[in-house]
Amino acid sequence: MIVISSGAKYIDIDAYASGIAYAKLLNALGQQAIFASSATTNASVCTIIKNLGFKIVTGYKPKKEDKFILIDLSNPDFFDKIVNKNNIIEIVDHHTGFEKYWQNKNVENNIEFIGSVATVIYEKILNNNKLNILDTDLCKLLIAAILDNTLNLKSDITTKRDIDAYKALQKIGNLSKTFDKQYFECCQEQINFNVLNAIKNDIKIEHVSSLLPETFGQLTVYNIQPVLEKQKDIENYFNTLNQEWLLNVICIKYGKSYILSSDKQAQTKLSKLFNEKFCNNILVLQKFKLRKEIMKMARMKSELAD
Repeated sequence: MIVISSGAKYIDIDAYASGIAYAKLLNALGQQAIFASSATTNASVCTIIKNLGFKIVTGYKPKKEDKFILIDLSNPDFFDKIVNKNNIIEIVDHHTGFEKYWQNKNVENNIEFIGSVATVIYEKILNNNKLNILDTDLCKLLIAAILDNTLNLKSDITTKRDIDAYKALQKIGNLSKTFDKQYFECCQEQINFNVLNAIKNDIKIEHVSSLLPETFGQLTVYNIQPVLEKQKDIENYFNTLNQEWLLNVICIKYGKSYILSSDKQAQTKLSKLFNEKFCNNILVLQKFKLRKEIMKMARMKSELAD
């Protein structure tokens, strides 16, 4: 059995969609495969996505002979607990930084800085001549992942490949752009319902650079206002963790990132990283940046300083 999996704490729409689609592809190619996870889904896997009816395998008990494919993740410290690291056969990720770790291992290494892993999975389906597995619902699933991870195809990390995959999936699924709007509105509704829960399900704790706090939350919303109304609650929650922190709130409507942190040490680091100042515990970036972009930026600045 080939077991496709991702992170231990949560899975977002990119991991969710890519895992489901890749398992379908491998099965269509005659290889027995499942997408399994013991993690919870975050707000990007909203009701409109869950209502498509796709299922992931939960409570899976791995077997000795299982082979594993890891998607949307390449840092071995954060793999799902079901993964046998000695039986990994492939890594598919768009978070850079661990290329050297996998270089000399007998693992197919697909780590590249691209907008969405879902784009890579679409390309695998195309290159294996299995476009017939792409029904309307699977197209919606992959499109949602591309939209979320490229911020509606407007982020700096959006590539021509992401755009081409999006357009192809729209055509194959016979979809209108109204689905795009429906998806983002659905995510916003879920976040508005419980902002703190949405934040808790999208926090990474990882040492990347001396310029970044290790506790790094992220939310993508259409409208920033409901999040700002909960700013004090958000600060109180993060402060209970007793760690330096930041929350990157990406606002599609205004095309900006709002960096929230009430931790003074974190503010000093982030002001140096972005060359901007905090006001009322918020630093505003005039163009939105994804967490992976910020991590890459901090890593590069640290390397230059060394």
